[in-house]
Amino acid sequence: MSVTQICNAVSGKIAVHIGTKAWQALLEEVYTTPKPGLVDLYSSGAHQDMDVRTFEKSAHALRPYFIRMAYQGYLLNCSYEELFRQIRRTGMAAEQAMFQATGHVNTHKGLIFTLGIYCAVAGRCAAERGQVIEEGLRTIQQRMTVRILEREIADMQEKAAVSHGEMNFQKYGAAGIRGEAIQGYRPLWEDALPVLREGIRQKKDDNAVKLQTLFALMRRIEDSNILARGGPVTLRKVREESAAFLLLFCCCAM
Repeated sequence: MSVTQICNAVSGKIAVHIGTKAWQALLEEVYTTPKPGLVDLYSSGAHQDMDVRTFEKSAHALRPYFIRMAYQGYLLNCSYEELFRQIRRTGMAAEQAMFQATGHVNTHKGLIFTLGIYCAVAGRCAAERGQVIEEGLRTIQQRMTVRILEREIADMQEKAAVSHGEMNFQKYGAAGIRGEAIQGYRPLWEDALPVLREGIRQKKDDNAVKLQTLFALMRRIEDSNILARGGPVTLRKVREESAAFLLLFCCCAM
């Protein structure tokens, strides 16, 4: 076997590992039960056009694209920003695969964006540093995305809104998922991950830990769907109720 063949085999194995973790995360999310207003094992929540099976079909359709984005991160010899441009093309193909698998239902569009970024970042981190580590993930993610997304947000002020995120920005000044990426996904690292790690460390019930992690995020993030459907008042109420539930949950449920 040549050096090139060995390198391709190694990069392929790493990409499959990363992309499979992303696929597993999609399934772990939908299986977490009960989730307020969201699809879970008990109900479809507020989404009458989808159920758990819809999410499973979507997750399986997206798996090869997450693997592909991890492979691009590991193998492409380009700048961080060019890597972001390349994986966004893969992400567009992933969206089409999702819609085809679900009958044109949007199950994971936001997660294609965020998990796609982190699959590519994990691949690049493994290639550059020999391992996937938190500091590398955070640094590379921002170098990949910040300047490009800042320009996109500036452009959003000048064009007609065509998505919930763009409408929220023009109406409320909310930067949405682009803003989260620009800020380095701080709720993920500062709120969700510590809760998840502590629950695992204490060997708590997996579903309970995931629910606590969900409410830790709901307490903090600026949810675009809630903002679009109910406005700032509803978003503030959701955050307040999430914080109250989380306080009770921490005291009693685990």
